[in-house]
Amino acid sequence: MVKFKRGHLYYPEIPIHKILEDTAERFPERPAFLYPSEMSFKQFKEQVDKFATALKDLGVKKGDKVALYGPNSIQWEISFFGLEKAGAILVPMNPLFKESEVEYEANDAGVETIIVSQPEYPIVAAIKKNTRLKNIIIIEEKEEKPELPEETIGWSELMAKTRPNPPEYSFKPKEDLAALVYTSGTTGLPKGTMLTHYNMVSNVIQICQLFELSEIDIALTVLPLYHIYGLNVCMNQAIWLGAAQVISPRFEIQEFCELIEKYQVTYTLCVPPIFLAVVRHLEDPNVKGYDWANLKIFNNGAAPIPLELLERFDKLAKEKCNAKEVTIQHGWGLTEASPVVAVNPMYRPKMESQGTLIPDTFHKIIDLETGEELPERGQIGELVIKGPQIMKGYWKRPEATESAFWIDPKTGEKWLRTGDMAYIDDDEYEHLVDRIKEMIKYKGWAIAPAELEDLLFKNPYVFDAAVIGKPSKELDIGQIPKAFIILKPDSKDKVTEQEIMEWVAERISAYKKIREVEFVDDIPKSGSGKILRRELIEQEKKKIGIK
Repeated sequence: MVKFKRGHLYYPEIPIHKILEDTAERFPERPAFLYPSEMSFKQFKEQVDKFATALKDLGVKKGDKVALYGPNSIQWEISFFGLEKAGAILVPMNPLFKESEVEYEANDAGVETIIVSQPEYPIVAAIKKNTRLKNIIIIEEKEEKPELPEETIGWSELMAKTRPNPPEYSFKPKEDLAALVYTSGTTGLPKGTMLTHYNMVSNVIQICQLFELSEIDIALTVLPLYHIYGLNVCMNQAIWLGAAQVISPRFEIQEFCELIEKYQVTYTLCVPPIFLAVVRHLEDPNVKGYDWANLKIFNNGAAPIPLELLERFDKLAKEKCNAKEVTIQHGWGLTEASPVVAVNPMYRPKMESQGTLIPDTFHKIIDLETGEELPERGQIGELVIKGPQIMKGYWKRPEATESAFWIDPKTGEKWLRTGDMAYIDDDEYEHLVDRIKEMIKYKGWAIAPAELEDLLFKNPYVFDAAVIGKPSKELDIGQIPKAFIILKPDSKDKVTEQEIMEWVAERISAYKKIREVEFVDDIPKSGSGKILRRELIEQEKKKIGIK
């Protein structure tokens, strides 16, 4: 249990799988899952013990990397806690990944075991020969036993034949990694963010102090579990609390609304496109509405959201869905912070901001030029943060790790550089002004321009390329990836913009697709050769009339 020490929360030094074991001990008969099937916390823990044993029998040992590649499911959650108890380190993979993306992360992390949903298996099969993969465990899509390829293991059969005898490892939670969560930077390929057991457990406890939830609550888990927001804020918070989960493998607007009503959901964590989809759905005169009388919290994260959209949602939820007690929350975080940094408090929200710091987290604003702390509130600079949830560093990237931190010249303490231009107001609320990092935010997804440029350079017609996030007036989009391309001299009139976009789409996840191409004669660059993306972004803003 959480204890108080010297005015601050005390964060237990325990491995992440202990949060399930503690909850199963406190509430053995309470439901851990209500949908797609019912399961108590006691049964959940028993399944986890089985899976940890199965991994041990397959040769998985402490420190091994195990990938989870598939949509949300009860099996996904059992697999996560099972691999953690087996001493392994999670490498979560987006189920939208294509071959090159799965191969890159598997090789970069050194994955030897992968747990994959049946529809995604062909991608794993195609890249297996180029990786160190030894064990491929397939989560079957249907109840009946499918005929699985040779050299693979069926999740159901594995669980049926295993008798629980999990390994008993000792952990150093502040040192031992629980997960390598890949995040795209502004340059190069995605980096593995090293999150320790202590990082993740601390952030779960921090956020539980803010949401005012308990074991009587019911969570709708719709955000993807491979993402740190879904993994730690949705799944692990519910398990720490002892709250029941309603798990949705993917967001579908009508099912989403019906699940809230059917299972009397009390809270759910979302992103701006979900808010917009719900608003559009409820504004449809043919939709009669739902009974959301039990709904208490509807939270937004992952990307900024217009205040107007939140107000529209609040009005519709109360008038058309009987959600009289619902509180809309908004906060922010980043993978490197496990992920939550700040949240708008329940009873004094300032929704135009990103909220106030969660417990035992600290912030400063530093000058971009001098690196010195800006002393006055309201001054704009780079936001730096410190707390128990801050990552250990980037996997096999010592230089990137070093540059990710700011060292306070007065105390020598390390602070994480968020890469965000921001200011802190007099009430200690954070206001993010702009991103220093050049990530593209498309419908809540983070896309690295450098990854798309790297791919474009492989196209036989392309001489040079720059990719930016083109601002969009559409509330649910944010930015779209746009490419500026210089064709090779002998390639002009031989390829169209549409053909370039289709070529990219065949080789990358759907959400990363380039959605606009412009052939140009020149790309603005600095004296050192860096692409001046800001010039391109400003140029696009003028074209579409955005200031």
